[in-house]
Amino acid sequence: MTSIRFLEFLLPVLLHLVLSKEVEPVFRAKGTTIEMGYCFGVDYIVVYRCAPEGDQLLGNSSSESPSTPPEDLQGRIHINKVQHLLGLQISQLTHKDSGIYRRECWLHQTLESQNTQQLSVCDKEVESEEIVVREDEGAKLLCNNTSIGSDGTSVRWYYETFPLYKPILLLDSSVALDLLVKELQGVIKVQNNGRSLLFDKSALENNSHFYCLVSKGKTCVSFQNMQLQDNSESRDIFATQGERVVLKCPAEGTNQQWETPLGLFNSSNMKMNLSLDEKSEDFSLVIPAFSEELSGEYSCFSSLFEVRYSLFLCPKNESQNKVVLEGRSVLLDCDVNKEHSLSVQWYRREPSGENGLIHNSNDMTVPVPEDLRGRLSENGATMTISHLEVKDGGVYWCVVLVDSVFLDYYDDGGEEDTEEDENSDDNFWDDTHKCVSKQETILRVIKHVTLKPDTEQPETSNVTAYAVGAGLVGMLVVGVIVGVIFVVKNRKAKASQNQGNTVI
Repeated sequence: MTSIRFLEFLLPVLLHLVLSKEVEPVFRAKGTTIEMGYCFGVDYIVVYRCAPEGDQLLGNSSSESPSTPPEDLQGRIHINKVQHLLGLQISQLTHKDSGIYRRECWLHQTLESQNTQQLSVCDKEVESEEIVVREDEGAKLLCNNTSIGSDGTSVRWYYETFPLYKPILLLDSSVALDLLVKELQGVIKVQNNGRSLLFDKSALENNSHFYCLVSKGKTCVSFQNMQLQDNSESRDIFATQGERVVLKCPAEGTNQQWETPLGLFNSSNMKMNLSLDEKSEDFSLVIPAFSEELSGEYSCFSSLFEVRYSLFLCPKNESQNKVVLEGRSVLLDCDVNKEHSLSVQWYRREPSGENGLIHNSNDMTVPVPEDLRGRLSENGATMTISHLEVKDGGVYWCVVLVDSVFLDYYDDGGEEDTEEDENSDDNFWDDTHKCVSKQETILRVIKHVTLKPDTEQPETSNVTAYAVGAGLVGMLVVGVIVGVIFVVKNRKAKASQNQGNTVI
């Protein structure tokens, strides 16, 4: 009889674990709030707390009248019913809230997805730390709690790995000081009763986020997260209608994919308006003809890195062509509407094919490229490069952006009762970068052997130089003709004078 009762108790718990496939550890500090996941594009969300006596219903967003949660959670549960996004919050967390929770997402009376979480509520959250990797020594992770290993205090280490990025138990010092993940044995050393871990550099290639959880008995004392510095910055790309765009991405790591506004793609499922660069050995993405529907966020990621881009559509102004003599200066100007508050960014095409930002009128901290230092000056929308070299030739372009882009969003005084305001969030994000125009300047620098270094001359072009040369030749020819006419007339005059003298 006792065995039957034990099975009755164990069966619901095992059933939850089987249905949810895995239990995700989550950590929170006392007094804070936890969001029990989100459900996207479904009809309703249901959240349970798993207890020995059976599931306890915490909330069901489909019910017209709110369900009554367990007594210890009353007044602390809130269901978010934002359009297309449903969630359940538990506020003012206590140690008693630690346990297993299950969230279910339902659509058309069908269970679409579910997630099971193991919540640990701790006394406090220790400030997170950035992992410092040294070339020769790798990295050392130190859990910020000196009582580990004494007075019944233990530590559990977790790590997150690509592509799920969910905490996985790595070490539990209350059981043993051995690593639980075979793949990391030999590249991680356990020190100081589990308080510190010494990592080989190779152990951090696929694992960049770690947690340590310190407990005394069954009570969680503190938790702390540690992660590698995120060096991946989103690069802004401004393109015109029909322009060919190449988004650079190295071919490194495994499970390499592109996340785009059209969905998730790899080398086997590209679409007609997206393809990989066949001329390159890397994983660069090619957009043959850019258009407004292709604007948005692009991310290339693998097990080793992530590269992010933001693409914006710009109206195109007429291109300019400039031909300038080596050693002189060139003025690169940009058509700007003076009626608006604008910012101007200048770019150039690098030899690698990358778009290099060389000036931003709203950010004076943008570093000047090394080869242009001391030669680059700006004045509003214009930019001057002096002491030109042949290698300065290439494609330059300016991008004109509206300044204070958020002003239009608040012009309505926060009213949300009009049809236009129904999608105000979408309008807000669409206008985050309002591009007014993009204008290219193709610069060609030619050699001029007769140019004196100490002579300052205004900007000129090869057309002007040829015109000046042709003018000099023309003047010389005219001079010769005038001289010949003068000599002929002079001889005729002398001949007439001699003839007159003879008659007399």
